Amino acid sequence: MRVLSTVVLSASFLAGLLVSPAVFAADKYIGVGLGISEIEDSGFDSIGGAFKFFGGVRMHKHFAVEAAYMNFGKLEEDFFGIRGEYDLWELGAWAKGILPVHPQFGLFAKAGLVHWKLDATRTLFGFAPSSWSANGNDFAWGLGAAFNASAKFSVQLEYDQANVDVDKATLWTASGVFHF
Repeated sequence: MRVLSTVVLSASFLAGLLVSPAVFAADKYIGVGLGISEIEDSGFDSIGGAFKFFGGVRMHKHFAVEAAYMNFGKLEEDFFGIRGEYDLWELGAWAKGILPVHPQFGLFAKAGLVHWKLDATRTLFGFAPSSWSANGNDFAWGLGAAFNASAKFSVQLEYDQANVDVDKATLWTASGVFHF
């Protein structure tokens, strides 16, 4: 139920922004990114493939709002007979500050909230595994750089981090962004 309400609220927020009069003239965008995820938890450091889908509205040359779904993939790690498996996804919304350095290049930082779900399993020396699931809503932030290849397409490199039930969960992505 929490996931459904978070999805409905995020979709309503983005839809409300898209139909407001000030946004009709604003730059709207959608993007897809591929990258690397990392989860650090109690001595484990798991790295795997990840992807994200996102969209947003740039209302000013220095400000945008953005929503995204990020999937950290299924990460696995073996550490001296202790095996850890993690499956993490996040759904979030951010306020994004933009610093246009050049007409074709900009830097950005973002801060917001994510709803996340984590499924984890630990196995000690081949014995019966212990599993747990957790979810919650927490603060998230990110940094990145964007290269505007044209008025309708840009490429961005981005780092995202959120507070979830592990020591650290990070995502590095390269994304293609379509502007309309």
